Formats: sequence, C-alpha cells, structure tokens
Amino acid sequence: MCRRLPEIDEDVETLKEYHRQEDRGRQIQRLQALYLIQTDQAKSRREIARLLGVGKKAVGAWLDRYEVEGLEGMLTIRTHTNRSRALTPEQEERLKEKLSDPEGFESWGAVQSWVNETFGLDLPYSTVYGIAHDKMGARLKVARKSHTKKRGSVRDLQVGFGTDAPGGCSA
Repeated sequence: MCRRLPEIDEDVETLKEYHRQEDRGRQIQRLQALYLIQTDQAKSRREIARLLGVGKKAVGAWLDRYEVEGLEGMLTIRTHTNRSRALTPEQEERLKEKLSDPEGFESWGAVQSWVNETFGLDLPYSTVYGIAHDKMGARLKVARKSHTKKRGSVRDLQVGFGTDAPGGCSA
C-alpha cells in the first residue's frame, strides 16, 4: 500500500533556514525529508528513505507525526525508558547544592557515600559519578598531588666528577 505524502506547510526557504540553524543529525534528516517532498525530489516514502539512508518505516513515522503535530512535533526526539531515575529531582538539587559547597568532597567515592547515606540508597559508584560529573558537570574541589620535576640531567652529574671532556672521559 502506497500512502500519500503529507502537504508541507513550510516553504523551501523556511526549511533551508531551519536546516542551517539545526546542529543535531537526527533532526537534520527529518528536515531533509520535508525538503525532498517540498522540492519534488522524492515522490514516495520509499524514495525518501533511500535518499536519506534510513528505513521507510522511520520516514513514515516522521511524516505521520508531522501531519499530527507539525514541524516542532516531528523534530522532537522522544526517548522512552522503563528505568526510573536514580535520584529524584529534589535529591539531585540537594546533591548539586552540596557539590557547590566550597569545602567540596575528597573523592568521588565520598560523593557516593554521601548520596547513599543521605538518601538511604545503594547506588553504585558509576551511577553517582555519572550524575555528578557527567550530568551536572561537577568537579572535585580539593587540590591533587602534583609531580615535581627533578632538576638537573645526566650531563650535569658528569661535570660534577671533574671531567672536562664530553661523555665523562679525561684526555
């Protein structure tokens, strides 16, 4: 069954402007699909899928969503997960406040311990690190030991033995 392509409300120039402003690849593909329809470069969902290198069911889903929700609805990427969040928004806010404390934490393990003790959870290190560092962009506030560079070289040591010739040999 060949389903008809939807009528595109946006003109070619508007689609080009959206395309120029967009930096996310999946949304760019969707805009390109609309552009192909509007410029009559593709006559079917199958052609659009072939030109964009995606499945025709994906193109069908984009265009169905465009018909119902318009351009903004089609550009919205929906992700559904069956997993609940590790921390509630209120707990994340408390963690963010604690991370912004000038005293800070000694280590990411200390952050994990604080989260588990404060909220009565048993979150693994990787989860707490992911929330605090990756999602919130937190950095530890404590100074780290640094390696001090040793002064001097082997050549400096040879000069100290009273040799004048290079390589440590006396003439």
